[in-house]
Amino acid sequence: MKLYLIRHAESYGNIKGKIVSTTDYELTEKGILQSRRIGQKICTGLEGKQISAYCSSLARARQTLQEILRCIRQKDIKITESSCLKEMDLGLLEGMSWTERREKYPEIDLDQKLSSLRAPGGESYHDVKDRCQTFIDEHLAREDDDQNILIVSHGITLRVLTNLLLNRPDEDVNFLNWMENTALTELIREKDFHTCKAVRLNDYSHLGDLKTPGYEIWGLFATHNYLEVKNKRRHASRAGLL
Repeated sequence: MKLYLIRHAESYGNIKGKIVSTTDYELTEKGILQSRRIGQKICTGLEGKQISAYCSSLARARQTLQEILRCIRQKDIKITESSCLKEMDLGLLEGMSWTERREKYPEIDLDQKLSSLRAPGGESYHDVKDRCQTFIDEHLAREDDDQNILIVSHGITLRVLTNLLLNRPDEDVNFLNWMENTALTELIREKDFHTCKAVRLNDYSHLGDLKTPGYEIWGLFATHNYLEVKNKRRHASRAGLL
C-alpha cells in the first residue's frame, strides 16, 4: 500500500499572516494552481490505479483533493471526509499574529516542542495523536494491501500522523519540519500494517515559482534530520548507550 500524505494548498487564511487552525477558508487562486502542480506530479504513478481518497472536513483540504483527483483523471472517486484529519484546534491562539503569540504565550512552541504542546483553550498533541490513531483504525486498517491512499490534511496533523505511521517516539515529531503547501510525504505500508517506511518527506520540489515566500526561513526549523535521528538512536542502542 502506498500512502500519499499532502498538506492542503494555499488558502485565504494562509495569506492573512494569522494563526489559523479550525477557521474554514477556501483556496486562493495560487492555491488552486499549487493543487494542480501536485496532481501533475503524482499523475503518472496513480492514473488508472485503485485509489482511496481522504481529507479533512475543512474546505481548503477538500478543494485541494478535488483538484488533485481531476489531474489524475479520477474526479469521480468518492472522497471520504474525516474530522479526525482536521487541524489541531489551537484554541486562544486562533486569529493571532505570530508576533502576538510569542508575546502572550512565549511558552508555546509549535515547532520544536510539539510533542508536549497543549494549546490554551484547545487541543494537546496527544488529542491529535488519538484522532490520527482513530483514523488509522477506522479507515486505513480496512484498506486492501494494493490500494493507493491519498490523504489531504493540515500542517500539524500531518506531522503527527506521519510520526505515528512510522511508529516513531512522540518526541521525534519535533524533528519534522512544517510541511509546505501541497508538500508530499510518501509512505509504503508493509502488509502487517505494523510498519511503514518513508519514500519521501515534505517534498515540495514541484512548486517552483509557486512556493510560499520565506518558507525556508520559518518552515525548515528542525535541528536534526528526521530520518537520521532514528538511525542515530539505533546505533546508540546497539552500543549500549540507551
